[in-house]
Amino acid sequence: ELLRIVAMLMIIGHHIYRHGKFDFPTNIITVNKLWTQFLLLGGNLGNDIFILISGYFLVKSSGVKWHKLLNLWIRAFFWAVSIYGLFVFFAMESPSIKTLLRVMRPITRPINWFIAPYFVMYLIHPYLNILLRSFTRGKYRKFLASVFIYWSVIPVLTKSDFQANALINFICLYSLAGYVRLWADDFGSKKYIIFGVLFALVNFFLVILVDIATMKNEYFVIYTEYFLGMLMPFTVLSSFCIFIGFKHINISSRAINLAASVTLGVYLTHENEFVRENFLWQDIFHVASFCDSPYLIPYTLAAIVIVYIVCTLLELLRSKIFSTLSRGKLS
Repeated sequence: ELLRIVAMLMIIGHHIYRHGKFDFPTNIITVNKLWTQFLLLGGNLGNDIFILISGYFLVKSSGVKWHKLLNLWIRAFFWAVSIYGLFVFFAMESPSIKTLLRVMRPITRPINWFIAPYFVMYLIHPYLNILLRSFTRGKYRKFLASVFIYWSVIPVLTKSDFQANALINFICLYSLAGYVRLWADDFGSKKYIIFGVLFALVNFFLVILVDIATMKNEYFVIYTEYFLGMLMPFTVLSSFCIFIGFKHINISSRAINLAASVTLGVYLTHENEFVRENFLWQDIFHVASFCDSPYLIPYTLAAIVIVYIVCTLLELLRSKIFSTLSRGKLS
């Protein structure tokens, strides 16, 4: 549960880079530029961690819990429609039937890319489990070797996604965590967190190498994020080691459990398309104006924490209201 919180904080940091509209020159490397690129690392690293956690706990499941699937849809629907309604009410968006119909379809026409493949993965996971649990240990290893060669190694060597998509990425990571649960539950230790950090730093070093190449030729700027994809080797190794390390940490905290239970709501609120594009990172936090400021690092760290806390409180409030309504106690 603590790892869910850590992963969401990393994802928020990534979104500062993604939507902050920083404008760093390509012919020089500054501390602030490197810091924003360090934040960039957290996006797919955090996404991988979320899927690994899901795979670990779901691989022994025998069926879809429809109330959980419905709850996922309700949360996505509520925040999509509510946020759009607020933006229209305060005249920050023009009312549009077409837009309303789109936001009312949070899964089939997602305004948060993560939700749709996660929804489908959960929908099919009982059948995926039948396949995974039918493997012997040896066959499972060959299966994992195959999928990561196809969708991790080959893309690095060929600059092709090899017909991959978000759902395939999720299934690969789900299967990796499933192997741990089924065949290697005692594998690793807390020290693996250090290995995970080191692999992340290797990825960061590759980003710096791209920066250096870009100083010579701006063509290489398109490769800034090349090694940071969900199934890129060092991203997978980093997320896997961090996951293994946290699996061996024993913490009992109601506050952590409560906060972790609403991390999806944190994502649905701050990464909503109407919130993220201009409103949050530009109109409220003005992060781009700190490009050359010595306060960029503490400012972005504070922004990450503030966004996380506010979105957590909003989702806790929504959860409380829905819970009260479901019990019929709201007059």
